[in-house]
Amino acid sequence: MGYIGALILAGAFVLSLPVSSITWGALDTEHPFVGAILADLSHVRPDLGVIEWCSGTLIAPRVFLTAGHCTVGLDAWEVPKDKIWVSFSQPIFGPDAVLWPISDYVTHPDYWWGWMADPHDLGVVILQDAPTDVGLGVVAPPAFLDGLAARGTLKGTWFVNVGYGSDEQGRVTGWREFSLSEFRNLHKAWLYMSQNIHTGSGGTCYGDSGGPTFYKDGAAEYIVAVTSWGDAACKATNNNYRVDIPSSQTFIADMVRTYT
Repeated sequence: MGYIGALILAGAFVLSLPVSSITWGALDTEHPFVGAILADLSHVRPDLGVIEWCSGTLIAPRVFLTAGHCTVGLDAWEVPKDKIWVSFSQPIFGPDAVLWPISDYVTHPDYWWGWMADPHDLGVVILQDAPTDVGLGVVAPPAFLDGLAARGTLKGTWFVNVGYGSDEQGRVTGWREFSLSEFRNLHKAWLYMSQNIHTGSGGTCYGDSGGPTFYKDGAAEYIVAVTSWGDAACKATNNNYRVDIPSSQTFIADMVRTYT
């Protein structure tokens, strides 16, 4: 849903890009490989400094998977690469937080924003060095969600969202959190979920874009989508971009092969 954690900037971005963050969630201790992209926006406005930009997942030693609109946004705001970091710390703004410098970022070559179809909303950030103590997230195999749908097991399924974005009060605390969202529908490019607290679902909001949506299959837990967009108030819909479709699988495999 949105990638800027600083609400002071939210208005400027809502007009041009999708928005999202963890709402009605709780502290996450199960996914140390989920991190946050931090960006220094002092060149935009001196008083902004370093903000939480987007969320994402380390899927290879130096490859951090996120949303395409997150990496496109870094380009649009001309953020220097030496002013962009990834952190897996709890919290990312704490005095002991570790900031990992990046060497590059790449947007899916077919990216274009259009939520009604397939925007190829994926990107990666490449770390200069590989963290050794956080582990790796596992991307779902091809057509994983289609397989669940064919078996009739998606209805009533709950998915786990993880990210560092703003909560239901619009606060960015710097802590990694998770929420649970109930399945609503499956599209060729989208996983549609509820984030209506009145029916028991939490969700995502500003700053959670690019963060993972997990499905647990026995002992295995797979990333099935990345946070992409929803309603502007972050109270009803949680619509995330699938990573198990062919174009996503090809892009991810290319990035892992290139940067491993």
